[in-house]
Amino acid sequence: MEIRTRIETRIDADGNAYTVEVQYEWRVLHVTLQTTPLTLLLFNRMDSDQRQHFNILMASRGARQFVGNPFDRNWLPHVSSRYGYRIHPIHGDKRFHWGIDISLPTGTEILAGFDGTVTSVGYDADGWGNFVVIDNGEGVQALYAHCHTVLVSQGQSVTEGQVIATVGNTGASTGPHLHLEVIRHGRHLNPLFFVVTGCEGGLSGGLQYGDARPLTPEEFAILYAEAVSHLGTPYVYGANGPHAFDCSSFVAWVYRHSGIYPLARTTAQGIFNQTTPVHPSQAHRGDLIFFTRTYSTTDVVTHVGLYVGGGRMIHAGRPVQYANIHASFWQNHFFAFGRF
Repeated sequence: MEIRTRIETRIDADGNAYTVEVQYEWRVLHVTLQTTPLTLLLFNRMDSDQRQHFNILMASRGARQFVGNPFDRNWLPHVSSRYGYRIHPIHGDKRFHWGIDISLPTGTEILAGFDGTVTSVGYDADGWGNFVVIDNGEGVQALYAHCHTVLVSQGQSVTEGQVIATVGNTGASTGPHLHLEVIRHGRHLNPLFFVVTGCEGGLSGGLQYGDARPLTPEEFAILYAEAVSHLGTPYVYGANGPHAFDCSSFVAWVYRHSGIYPLARTTAQGIFNQTTPVHPSQAHRGDLIFFTRTYSTTDVVTHVGLYVGGGRMIHAGRPVQYANIHASFWQNHFFAFGRF
């Protein structure tokens, strides 16, 4: 509660108006919101047998992969838009996204997800661009859209793993990617759970390392100064700063407010999707370091920190603090380094 003052106009006994300064109470309600991921809440209530079952289902994504891997690599780190409601990147309104978008370079080969028949090949200028639909004859269809080139024709029989098209940027698209939909018995399914991801043989397998320029010493000094100014700030899941952070909001705040990179608030996975992976031997101060499976979620990348050299990172732990990336916990969950 605060005591504030204001000027009020009053009327005296003779009917003359006059002003007076009066005090009044001003009440401010401070609210702290704390959230817990639903999967973590459930996991903590399970017994040992239930946890084993849960971990198997999470690792296998329910063991109901109706569609094989559309690429020769782990594509999970390259998901740029998920299944469900979103703000349309072109039209700007809220729409349901019936598939997932996987951002890979133009010309990347797209593989058939199962043995079947090509039921549709076409071009939709205001939507899918070049697209292919394959049916497995058992009620499952896979749609591959925004292709650069299509290498099959309608009515053709294909086998799982056959190259059917290449990644492109055709139709209503803002960049090269594959839009992938899965339909079973007329019902759309979330491809994250029903398509082989490629991570089953190693989460970081298939990463395509690049040669993005590391920060200069001057740039890192600016970034580092912003990061250390928040040491000791509390960790709150879902917080946006500056009085509390979670791992992704801390990194986004530091990059954005230092002026080094206009990183909007997103998840650790969302940050990784914007970076170029760099080999650990090429890690440089100012790069980001990503970790996986630090809690139960469908995302591959679940935690992110700012690498500051010397085997250390600054991250939103409990609270914002330094950490040794060679500690056993972080090594067991290490995924990749990345830079903008």
